[in-house]
Amino acid sequence: MFEDIIIKYFHPAYKLGMQDIRNVWLLEEKPVRLTTCIHRGNLVFRFPGTGKRISYRLLKQGLIKKTIVLKQRIELLPF
Repeated sequence: MFEDIIIKYFHPAYKLGMQDIRNVWLLEEKPVRLTTCIHRGNLVFRFPGTGKRISYRLLKQGLIKKTIVLKQRIELLPF
């Protein structure tokens, strides 16, 4: 079973894809969703496993309108 994720914008320098304002994906060999939070009044996206973050203001400066479809496997818990 697969879920389709449609990426609407792409940032080539950071290799980040933006589905919408809340969902940003790191597009490496296995796509990873970044965590969305507020830091000092600014919208930021946190990389999983690290303390690194990127602000929405910085991210939107290099966005390119590009449609990318990701197939994410849905993993269900065993019975």
